[in-house]
Amino acid sequence: MAVEAMFSKVSGFGPGAMIMTLDGELPVEWLESGDHVITRDRGAQPILAIKRSRGIGPDGLPLPSPVHLRPRENVAPEGLVEPLRLSPHHNVLVASHHVARHFGHTEAMAEIGALSRRSTPRFEMGAPALSYHHIITEHHDLIMTCGIWAETTGRDTASMLDVSPELRRASKVFDGVSTSPRTCLSKEEAGFLRNLLSPEETLLHLLAA
Repeated sequence: MAVEAMFSKVSGFGPGAMIMTLDGELPVEWLESGDHVITRDRGAQPILAIKRSRGIGPDGLPLPSPVHLRPRENVAPEGLVEPLRLSPHHNVLVASHHVARHFGHTEAMAEIGALSRRSTPRFEMGAPALSYHHIITEHHDLIMTCGIWAETTGRDTASMLDVSPELRRASKVFDGVSTSPRTCLSKEEAGFLRNLLSPEETLLHLLAA
């Protein structure tokens, strides 16, 4: 059995992620249904529900260790501005000339774990207890977190969650028809993109807002 198959493939925002809302940046732990998050394509949108996984994913498997992003001085100032933890299966917006050159899109989405050079998780002394937060809006959107754009809950993770019939009717991510906000790169394509970076560059150079 592949190691990856031993862990949940759920996406989600990790502990302490700062989410841009109409009230400014707020920790993801503070968010509730009815709060408005700032999306890239639709302006302010209400959170219809926020579900939380602690220790175990909604598929009954242990949560994977997060990818921990840290700001770097040599990265464009409009990029990551605060430390951020994301599930390795969480899609982020890739905005780089490499995307246009090789894939024909000015922007695309990719799993942060597939973009990372790390093949094994880094153990963090004193890190918060592992939990992932799943923000559900009417559409599968891109929202601002710590200076970069990352997805709200998409179809794959939404299909694992225990939600009410009312929420399934209210959010188009459950209808099996709606699409992601950008073309999603495969893991192989994301790895190819990562390998185009020079030794002096980090994946943050792919994530400038």
